[in-house]
Amino acid sequence: MKKIFLMAVISMGIMATANAQTSNLKDYLGKYVFPEGSPVTEVTITAEDTVLTINSAMGSTPLEKKGVDTFYLAAYDAPIIFKRGADNAVETLTIIVQGMELTAKRTAAAFAIKEEDFYAKVWVNKNF
Repeated sequence: MKKIFLMAVISMGIMATANAQTSNLKDYLGKYVFPEGSPVTEVTITAEDTVLTINSAMGSTPLEKKGVDTFYLAAYDAPIIFKRGADNAVETLTIIVQGMELTAKRTAAAFAIKEEDFYAKVWVNKNF
C-alpha cells in the first residue's frame, strides 16, 4: 500500500512539473516589434509542445531555455532575455547578437482563436 501511495505522489509531482513548464511558456507568446532601423522589424514567439520558437522574416528557430526569462538562440549564438513589467507580464525581449543589443517591445499577447472557429477549421481540414 505504501508503494502505491508513493508512486501516486511521484506521478502527480511529475505531471505538475510538466504542466508548470508548458504553462509558463504562455507568458512569452506574442508579437514583438523592434525600433525603426533595426536589422529585423518584428518577431513572433510561438510554442509547440514545450519548445518556444522565434519567427521572423529570416525564418523560424527553436529557443533553448537557459533560466528564468532567459533563452538561447543557437542559430545565431545569441542569448534572448525577456523582461517583465510591474504587473509581472512580459513587456520586452532583448537579443544580444554580433555585438548588438536589440530590444523589441511586445505589441500583442498570445494569439487567441475562438472555439467555434477552431472546430470549423478542424472540420474543413478533415473533410476535404
